[in-house]
Amino acid sequence: MRSCDDCPSAKGCAGNNLYPVLMQVHDLYAGGITNKFDILDALDEDNEALLVRFNKLISPVCWSKAALLAIAEVVRRRVAGGTADGDMEAEVGAAIALAIKAFEQFPWHLSELVEQAPDLYQAVLDACPSTAFADQISKRRLVKMCKDIAYGT
Repeated sequence: MRSCDDCPSAKGCAGNNLYPVLMQVHDLYAGGITNKFDILDALDEDNEALLVRFNKLISPVCWSKAALLAIAEVVRRRVAGGTADGDMEAEVGAAIALAIKAFEQFPWHLSELVEQAPDLYQAVLDACPSTAFADQISKRRLVKMCKDIAYGT
């Protein structure tokens, strides 16, 4: 992920701390709540407290880092859940696409998905205890998938 060494909030990284918020945003969106304000109203108290706590420290870079960490977790969930037909690439692509739709109303940069796709790959590897993901999807393939999803090709 992008280095936060020069960030004034490096010790209490907003990106790392906001990732659970975006996980709940993803889950709410996947559950059918798609309006940003309805999602914000549905956040639990802990996630609301995180938003308040990091309000002054949140930048688009922080949101992008949180989004990439959340996407890695979403992919890990999909991989851990397995697929009915064994098409790992389709499952991972669907997980990334859904996360992008869930996060698009928040101030993160979609270009970060493409620029940091290699780091996203590593984050997924770190999150997945099994080798199923790495065995079926290479770093190069994930970068291409992210480009295809981000640019709609």
